[in-house]
Amino acid sequence: MADTGIGKRYATALFNAAVAEDVLDQVHDDVVGFGRLLQSERRFARFLASLQVTTEQKKDTVARVIANHASGLFVKFIQLLIDKKRITSFDEVVTAFESLYEVHNNILRVDFITAVPLDTDLERKAKEMIERWTGKTVKSVKHVDHRIIGGMIMVAGDKIIDGSIRNRLAELRTQLLEARVN
Repeated sequence: MADTGIGKRYATALFNAAVAEDVLDQVHDDVVGFGRLLQSERRFARFLASLQVTTEQKKDTVARVIANHASGLFVKFIQLLIDKKRITSFDEVVTAFESLYEVHNNILRVDFITAVPLDTDLERKAKEMIERWTGKTVKSVKHVDHRIIGGMIMVAGDKIIDGSIRNRLAELRTQLLEARVN
């Protein structure tokens, strides 16, 4: 889905309200949990997006499903998205809310890309190094990509540290192609 800015505007409003009511951590958990719910329960997501279901039916169902598990602010927020016919933009809300939450809490998301599952000790050492370097708390997200052959690629914001064997082989190839033969 193209980024229309809708998700960011709603996420910013929810974030500011959560800060004002001092329930930011709870609302963050609600946003993440509801996002997972929509991903895992595709029938529920289709129900919320359906044009055949009335707004009131959707709001009542949401209240029954999440009211005992989520903050009142979050329940009202979801009902507002339903009223405004923006519930299908919730994935954009999650992304934008996560970004706001991470900035607010001095958290840096770092993607670790390795050819094999990342060893716990190596992950800890890499996180500690980045935390010392940036002064931020690192939230690690691990990915396995066999195409990098070996080594690790770390992506933090707009910075990329490519220590993969694939990258080193590409650099070596470039150097060999540029080398003059005497």
